[in-house]
Amino acid sequence: MKMIRRAMIALSVVGLLTYAQGARAQAEGDEGGPSEDDSAAVDAADSGFGADERANDDVAPTSEFGEVPQPAGIEAGAAKAPPQLAETHNVERGDTLWDLCGKYLNSPWYWPKIWSYNPQISNPHWIFPGNELRFYPTDENLPTNIEVGRQIAGMDGEDLEIPDALDESELVKTVGTIHVKRNAPNSVWSAFVGFLSKDEHARAGKIVNSEAESVLLSDFDKVYVTLKVPANPGDGFAVYRTVKAIEHPVTGEPYGYAVEILGGVTISATSPTVATAEISHTFRPIERGDYVGPWPESFNSRVEPTPNDADIKGYVLETVGDVLSEVGEHTMVFIDRGRNQGVQKGNVFTVFTRGDGYTLKASGLPNEDIGQLMVVDVQDNASTAVVTYSAREISVGDKIEMRVGS
Repeated sequence: MKMIRRAMIALSVVGLLTYAQGARAQAEGDEGGPSEDDSAAVDAADSGFGADERANDDVAPTSEFGEVPQPAGIEAGAAKAPPQLAETHNVERGDTLWDLCGKYLNSPWYWPKIWSYNPQISNPHWIFPGNELRFYPTDENLPTNIEVGRQIAGMDGEDLEIPDALDESELVKTVGTIHVKRNAPNSVWSAFVGFLSKDEHARAGKIVNSEAESVLLSDFDKVYVTLKVPANPGDGFAVYRTVKAIEHPVTGEPYGYAVEILGGVTISATSPTVATAEISHTFRPIERGDYVGPWPESFNSRVEPTPNDADIKGYVLETVGDVLSEVGEHTMVFIDRGRNQGVQKGNVFTVFTRGDGYTLKASGLPNEDIGQLMVVDVQDNASTAVVTYSAREISVGDKIEMRVGS
């Protein structure tokens, strides 16, 4: 311990002596000014300043610990030039969109934009050597480059002649007439909802079981169905669910059910107890207990207007779906007139009202047209229609009229 203390004291004394000598030398220099040798050295430095700077550019900087290491990839005396941005870049091993955007565009956050220019890249996080990346948008309808056609060579290397025009007998021809059907003006789509009478619902079957180990059933699931009507393998049926029971707004008698089409099944086998079927397609999740019945005649199809050929009056029975009793344009409704009353798909009904809106007095007042309905599906004694025009809200119980020629 004594030896360590002596060594530490000796080092401290040496340090103090060194500091004192340096301070004294500086004081003597300040008093006497620069010497002749110092002035000559300064003049030489001033005269050769530019050359020294250029010479020093090629010399690595040093410190009391030696040469300062330079970053890898930077040569002495050479400034790093920014890379030239080409229209395309061939991906090399180790490239990423993030790095390439930072390299060429000075910001890696441009990678989503560059990805949008390259639809052939399905995953921006996976690009592979050899992929060609485009850094500019291009018009897909116009060629960005004009390439010279390659010469076609035969089996033995001889050139093949390309005819200027093909023989007429070699052209592809159509047989018959090609019919192009355009959508009729004012046509509408039927929806996944409809009306079902009490008698039709009473004849419906039901999905009772399934092989699927889930509550919700979907495409290709095998189900077991009880049917009340004859069926053969290959027959198709609609799967539906009742939304609400409908009563006539004037008489109050039960009239039928508003139903939602969930999908369809195809019968694959029959037995005395149940039929085996496969779910062919689904629009909504299907469950055990849902009903099975015939497809509506105009399900999911475009309905064109049909001229009215009879005068028929009726009422708006109910609205479709979870909407209020007052509806407007593009809403589905049910009416109490159908095939037995002469209604056809595409007929147009006029909705009208009469009376004072506040006092409800109607005697002696004229009818006022407030909307129009187009029939999209027809049952025996009811129809489904869509509101195509409304001057004000249409309510359950409003009077309707089909007028000849309108």
